[in-house]
Amino acid sequence: MASSSSNIDLSGPTYCVLTGASQGIGRAIAVEVSKLLGPNSLMLLLARNKQELSNTAALCQTDNTKVLYESIDLASVSNNDMKAVLVRSLEGYKVTDFNTCLIFHNVGSLGNLAVDTGRMEDVEELRQYYDLNVFNVISLNTQFLKVLEDVEDRIVIVNITSLCAIKPMSGMAYYCSGKAAREMYFKVLAEEKKHIRVLNYSPGPVETAMIDFVLAEAVNDNLRDVFTSFKNQGTLLKPEGTAKKCMKVLSLGKFSPGEHVDYFDDE
Repeated sequence: MASSSSNIDLSGPTYCVLTGASQGIGRAIAVEVSKLLGPNSLMLLLARNKQELSNTAALCQTDNTKVLYESIDLASVSNNDMKAVLVRSLEGYKVTDFNTCLIFHNVGSLGNLAVDTGRMEDVEELRQYYDLNVFNVISLNTQFLKVLEDVEDRIVIVNITSLCAIKPMSGMAYYCSGKAAREMYFKVLAEEKKHIRVLNYSPGPVETAMIDFVLAEAVNDNLRDVFTSFKNQGTLLKPEGTAKKCMKVLSLGKFSPGEHVDYFDDE
């Protein structure tokens, strides 16, 4: 891991936005970050499932932090609606109230695993996949930067990526290409705006509902064998474990701008 200039201190007032917060890795990160936030902090949790968001919010409540949540479908939401959600969350606050403004882009899906890569031709399905996993992630990030433009030097961005962003995996063309495009966007952003801290964090193979989805839907034999091996050998990570590692990497701040840091990388 490359060395950066300073650690990231969340012990002061912090504004934190997290997508895909209703389950799995997103919920685990929300809980871990809530433990680090200082007094007068504010969290905004986003996902589609309002009841599960409520459950996550309950796990994150501390004396230091006000936790808000809003049901939003990031596959179809407009730029105006994304900006409105952010603005609503900040009612009663000034952006200069916060020492750090942090966003986790965790939302994501696997895409169609039941079609061979050489037979992908449903452009509308591909477009819908990229809307959720790439285009609207970029759009939300843009709205975040606009709303917080007066404190841009306090912004920290974490993109939850994957080894599949840099290494091809048979049977996962949707997922690999989407993760690669998304990660490269954040790398370019980090190159252009060096005063903004940007981390691409790869959480490793984690025990979530996605594992069962792969085993149920994948038509690629190699892909099924890999994930069956993960499950049978007990090598899958727990969401809480990778969330703790993510927060440790973030707090130490040793990553270079836009760096891809994996759970298994040395600290």
